[in-house]
Amino acid sequence: MTNTKSSPNDGSSFAVPHAAIKALLDARADAVTIGAYLKLAAHTEGTGQFSSASVTAIQNAVGGGKDRFNRKRAADAIANLCTIRAPIQAAETTPAVTPTPTIPVLKGKRKQRSIPTTDSTPALPTQPLVYTREAWLEERGGELPDGPIERGRIRHVLPTFGEPLDKRVWFGSGLVFGDGEDGIFANPLQQLKNCGNVAARLLLALYAGQDLDRWYGIPPHGFSWNSYKLQETIYGQYRVLRGESNSIVGDHDLFDRVDSGRTNNDACFTAIKALLSAGFVYEMVALLNRNPIPAKFSNGNPYGNIPNDAEILCDLGSPSQFEPVQPEIEQGLGVDYLDTVKALHWEEHPYDYLAIVPTGSQAMIAGLYRLRFRVTNHDNAFIEVAERTRLDANATALKMLNYIRKTKNLERITRTLQSSSIPLQSPSMIFNSPQ
Repeated sequence: MTNTKSSPNDGSSFAVPHAAIKALLDARADAVTIGAYLKLAAHTEGTGQFSSASVTAIQNAVGGGKDRFNRKRAADAIANLCTIRAPIQAAETTPAVTPTPTIPVLKGKRKQRSIPTTDSTPALPTQPLVYTREAWLEERGGELPDGPIERGRIRHVLPTFGEPLDKRVWFGSGLVFGDGEDGIFANPLQQLKNCGNVAARLLLALYAGQDLDRWYGIPPHGFSWNSYKLQETIYGQYRVLRGESNSIVGDHDLFDRVDSGRTNNDACFTAIKALLSAGFVYEMVALLNRNPIPAKFSNGNPYGNIPNDAEILCDLGSPSQFEPVQPEIEQGLGVDYLDTVKALHWEEHPYDYLAIVPTGSQAMIAGLYRLRFRVTNHDNAFIEVAERTRLDANATALKMLNYIRKTKNLERITRTLQSSSIPLQSPSMIFNSPQ
């Protein structure tokens, strides 16, 4: 359910219709308008429709000042939201917002796009993303579910566009309320505004595409991830797989959604970098159960792509300057693998992350992206299952590592697993898009 509590660590969350996110992306909404919508949504009641957030609340959360400039900017953002419209979906359908995997385009050629065909299907009725209190009452009449005090007065209404609550896009309330006055994320919507308009739209697209069940974060297919150059050394029945950070992999369809009409991909890669640097998104390096597929970037440089049927074997660690959201869940085994390699006096080579895998088994190392302000409350039924899946995978990997250590007469690892981060040894990240 939507939760309006403002405590940053209480696990509260709120939901936004897919249709609203699509409309904001299609309208190329700026960061202030997006921040205003998120602020309104975070202050809705159980249905996710009726918001008590005022213009002043938006001004303080997004603008960062009580001056006339920020007051006008907040009012303009609400006016924008009242003019951006989205179609009302049939009750049994949910609009698809996740881009399909992109087929890399050949160098020097644009990707072929399908030509939409016309049909006789009538257009769906539309609604604005936001109604002011006055506009809603004028159109609908009746009463609004005001609270007992002035702060509980309903000031804006956010239509649901026919989407059931459990099918909407869920956000952790920390994205709006932050982590307290002394926290590094004290004013997240202001920080998002500073990341830029493309970054704000990109963040919405990432939330809409999040897949906690399979990837515990952003799926690499149809989105972005960080590729690693792989090398290996075989030691009998085991091999050491080493990965060096290579380049962020972009996706043309995703970039079209968040920066339509662009002449190049620079702003999109800058947006990814901004979200990573600000901590809205963080990289979790993972060991996958498939070999990479040879591919090339648009500049001709090679990289290993992630197969469609790949799965996470275990987390290795995070190079982010901010720790992962759930260190007790995202238990990186990178340090354990490293300690084992050192204890065996196996030859070391340059690496950022490494793993020990059985010789002949498929594996690759990749940097996957996860959202910092995601839903973590077990009141959302799917969260507990997703957490258990991640814990079980890491526990299985540790069990296998301990078996290897046993065969090599090394002590069993019994420490409490924590998310680990191995200091990077490679140059700064390179930003690239696939051909």
